[in-house]
Amino acid sequence: MADMKENSGGDRAMSEEEYALFRKLLAGEFGIVLKGDRRSTLHAKLSHRLAVLGIASYRDYYDLITSEASGEELFHCISHITNSETYFLRETGRITLFTSLLSEVKRYRQKKNQNRITIFSAGCATGEEVYTLNIMLIESGLFAWGWDVRIIGVDVNMRALTKARGAAYTKNSFRASDGHEDFSRKYFDKRDDAYVLKKAYRSHVEFRRGNILDPRSLDGIDEIDILFCRNVFIYMGEEAIRRVARNFYDHLADEGYLFIGSSESLLNKTELFTPQFKEGSVVYRKALGPSPENGGD
Repeated sequence: MADMKENSGGDRAMSEEEYALFRKLLAGEFGIVLKGDRRSTLHAKLSHRLAVLGIASYRDYYDLITSEASGEELFHCISHITNSETYFLRETGRITLFTSLLSEVKRYRQKKNQNRITIFSAGCATGEEVYTLNIMLIESGLFAWGWDVRIIGVDVNMRALTKARGAAYTKNSFRASDGHEDFSRKYFDKRDDAYVLKKAYRSHVEFRRGNILDPRSLDGIDEIDILFCRNVFIYMGEEAIRRVARNFYDHLADEGYLFIGSSESLLNKTELFTPQFKEGSVVYRKALGPSPENGGD
């Protein structure tokens, strides 16, 4: 690879040694695998952060991240690296299936005398998926009275979470829906060039900063009924996928469902989940029988 040119700020390019350090850091902390030589990409994403901090080299920045006990700068770093691109009604077949499963969730919760439902969105980015699920749940009318509803979005990207909490979007966030004007008109208030989600459809929603590779990110979120983790595993190595699958397994209700992206699969990666084909989409259920992974013989 040819040497990279210095950017307009004058800071030097990332060396191969520095790149190797960040590759190992990202894989170890977040399970993200950077394939090949992507130094120029990483340099472009992180150079502004170094300028803000007044740090001269990527090695110095790495040392800052790894020496900081709070982990705050690690989250700043990953916020500059991760892709927060998403939109409403993404993969509509899965959204339709989610809506059809709500009646089933209600039935098994009622059999347990538990008037509660918990939805979890891993890698929620700027919140479009979380709000889509909340809109569908509210519109179903199934949980209107006396139900404890929680819809929780978790992401490592602090900037994305700030936007998610503000619930203000542009036309680009509606690009997957046919006739998005009807969708946006019903659920959003138009303010200049922004579409702000109406207050009624922000109820039950919370956003958290967290790393799904870390079990602590799911503390206090037990018996999840439906868990979305779409287009996250494509960035992860197989060992990281197995660790995340274990975290999800431990927090998903036995009757619950796991949604992943249409281009992703857990086959040959974990025995904790088994695929089911429903309404044209693949969804995963917990494997409750004994297996080496879940503690069986």
